[in-house]
Amino acid sequence: MRGRPSPEERAEHNRERLQDPQSLLLLPRTPEGRVIVGMLFPLDKAVNRLRLSAGHSLSVSEVQGQLDRIHEWVSRGQELLKAMGVSEQDFGPAPALNYQYRLTLAGQRNARVITPRSEETKKVSRVAEKLDGVILHTRMSCDDLAQAEHLFTNIHELIRRLHELIAEFCALVELPYRTPREAEDVFREHPNPDAQMPVTAGGSVPPRATT
Repeated sequence: MRGRPSPEERAEHNRERLQDPQSLLLLPRTPEGRVIVGMLFPLDKAVNRLRLSAGHSLSVSEVQGQLDRIHEWVSRGQELLKAMGVSEQDFGPAPALNYQYRLTLAGQRNARVITPRSEETKKVSRVAEKLDGVILHTRMSCDDLAQAEHLFTNIHELIRRLHELIAEFCALVELPYRTPREAEDVFREHPNPDAQMPVTAGGSVPPRATT
């Protein structure tokens, strides 16, 4: 089975996707940012298939009910960001960058390019970008990081919730989904004895063995 793409292959894939005018270029700089950005790809596939199922294999009301759960997640993320000082105006699309500059950025190691097929994916991506920025700023500038512990707890719970939603969506539309590698690391960062182990469409995922 083919492993992960090399940095050169990923950069080339990024540049190919950038040719689509609807593509989004994301440059996460924190572990949490990379986790949510990585989740955008299975989320977009699952939401797209959910929408295609409306009125066919699933009722329209069933599909809308599932989409509403993503909208609720976005609202929860926005409320968390507002509490951290992000203004509502910042939730809009980022200013367009010069195409040549975007091509250069797409070659960076942390660059990810996705062409979303749903508005839900776009909205989640905006929350992801803002969370990434807030986390980075807090870690780099906070005089007493202990005071920000609740912030990281809330963000990790938000990430866990998104993972659970995607797993349930994928199970509903019969798409394979596994806990992203980076997400497992985030979930283990602050263990909660009362929390359930992360799940996928195929069941619970045990922690990876460390070497």
